[in-house]
Amino acid sequence: MLARIANSLFWMARYLERSEHLARYAKVHQFSAIDAPEAQNKEDLLMSILKNAGMNYLYQKDIGNVNEMDVIYYVLLNLKNPYNIISSVSSARENARGARDSITTEVWEAINMYYHYINNIAQIPFDTDDTYEVTHHIFTHCAHIKGLIDNTLIHNDAWHLISMGLHLERATQICRIIITKTDDIANVPENELNESIQNYHWSTMLKCAESFDMCNRTYRATPSRSNALEFLLLNQKFPKSLTFNLDKAYNHMTKIAITKKSKDDFIFEMGKLVYTFKFLKIEEIDENIHVYLNATLDKMYEIAYRFEKSYLNY
Repeated sequence: MLARIANSLFWMARYLERSEHLARYAKVHQFSAIDAPEAQNKEDLLMSILKNAGMNYLYQKDIGNVNEMDVIYYVLLNLKNPYNIISSVSSARENARGARDSITTEVWEAINMYYHYINNIAQIPFDTDDTYEVTHHIFTHCAHIKGLIDNTLIHNDAWHLISMGLHLERATQICRIIITKTDDIANVPENELNESIQNYHWSTMLKCAESFDMCNRTYRATPSRSNALEFLLLNQKFPKSLTFNLDKAYNHMTKIAITKKSKDDFIFEMGKLVYTFKFLKIEEIDENIHVYLNATLDKMYEIAYRFEKSYLNY
């Protein structure tokens, strides 16, 4: 496979997964603000959306005032923002077009439909009441595309590249969600930080990763710092946990490496990272969770960069 095609497949998957996570984080925080404890500042919840997406500084430069309408629109559809959902979907479609011969007609048509939906919506006046419908369509399009990727492609190098991109991006987004939510709790004044606010933030964190129900059924308890972090970081059987996605990304990476007959050291580093998490206990990192996850993000960025340099450069 040409490196150009491989690059397009890898990034097509990453942009698709990114668009879904941006949409879910925005939706969950907008609607959870309705039931937030009285001590929880709504502006802080809106800033959390921007921080998770890495858009807070850009938003302050472009818009300034933090209000619900501007924040949601900026993350979803504002054409001034080069990093929002409409940009991710456009990049996914462009990469899919570049790898058209390596994906099925069904996958291409589904991505193309997603692209036209999001661009058509961007031309219509937006109101915060539209968030539910728009994000629902985003989730539906993403689920449809990922289902077609698994069920219409031969599980060869192209599929491994796409799957690796999906799982690596999901692992990155899970890290970012946890970092942002632990920051949100740390920013609550100590005299206002009570159990209800903490439970609210841990529940919101789980909902942002579609993990709330499964965490409750696993622990049979109200979401708390220990069970929410343990579930989302270390559960080896849950498809949205960090450990699960690192393991899947590593498995796909090794399949590609076998095809290329390569013994790259970054594959060893990825394996070491995976098995570190598999044998980790939440008590070992709980006190320094922010530092640990930022270091993990840096490792993932470095591994992805070296993978691209070795396999995807053209």
